[in-house]
Amino acid sequence: MAKSRMRKIGAHTLVLALIVLVAGCDFLGGSDEFAESNGYLPIKLDQQWGFIDSNGRIAVPPQYDQVQPFSDGFAAVQVGADWGYIDKTGSMVIAPQFRTAGEFHYGLAPVRGVNFGDLYGFINTSGEFTIAAAYDLALPFSEGLAAVRSNGQWGYVNTRGEVVIEPTFSDAQSFSEEFAAVEARDGWVYINKSGAVVINPSFAINSALPFSEGRAAFSTNSGWGFLDRSGTPVISPQYDEASSFSDGRAAVRDGSWGYINPRGDVVIEPQFRSAGSFKEGLAPVRFNDNWTYIDVKTGRIAINDTYAHAGKFVNGVARIDDGGDNPRIGYIDKKGVYVWYPTR
Repeated sequence: MAKSRMRKIGAHTLVLALIVLVAGCDFLGGSDEFAESNGYLPIKLDQQWGFIDSNGRIAVPPQYDQVQPFSDGFAAVQVGADWGYIDKTGSMVIAPQFRTAGEFHYGLAPVRGVNFGDLYGFINTSGEFTIAAAYDLALPFSEGLAAVRSNGQWGYVNTRGEVVIEPTFSDAQSFSEEFAAVEARDGWVYINKSGAVVINPSFAINSALPFSEGRAAFSTNSGWGFLDRSGTPVISPQYDEASSFSDGRAAVRDGSWGYINPRGDVVIEPQFRSAGSFKEGLAPVRFNDNWTYIDVKTGRIAINDTYAHAGKFVNGVARIDDGGDNPRIGYIDKKGVYVWYPTR
């Protein structure tokens, strides 16, 4: 079967995708549906956004134009056109003053001011710039380093704002499992935190995903496969699309979507129109136009209800919605019982 070639995936592409996913709002983040460390869930009620806890109780009353997940105890919230930050009590601790606001990690968040030509820098939890606004783009910190772009080239800074990997790459991703994928002159390679190239195969990598569970998905002209940490293609390029490993499974598309294990064995046969990653033993999958959830051990349907859209489980709760341009958003537990009935 001829394999399709996916469009190049890189840091700036992922950032733009995230912005689109949050309905045009300028936000830089890396979480799934909501913050794993906090358990607060974004909700929409009467066209205003707030948060509930994992038991479905309102923790921060809906009052914002947009919100983003909590990270390091803070959440970016939008008031009018500008973004600020609240803490877990709902107090506005950093006033809305940014056009772009990212997640806090290591006590720092990437932000951009509201004026034309403003650059990206990093603020601390008091709202003070501790890394000067000097970058075209910036991603949140991951494993102690943040990818930043200067004059069209990507490099990395540490939490003190020191450039530890010079901006020499045309694209870059955040560090994961000690390695980061970067786009060099002849294609994608992986570097370590010293900036040394640790994976540079003899073949050209067209697209690369971060390492997860010791494997990294990559694509060549032959399709998608997986590398191990030595750079060996332990699963040869053969799939139309592939996602990262999670819960010992990776979703791959060979016509339809199915799942493989780290050895490349098919453990759930290709049969889905779309498939998400396993998390906490369950994965969202789409049959025709509807989504439901399957079990990681058996591959069987675990929740009988179907949804227009369905997200990963985090802390025993998953976000679902009923579709459309202004969907009702709700949350379910692993039995399919609503923690928060869908509202908008």
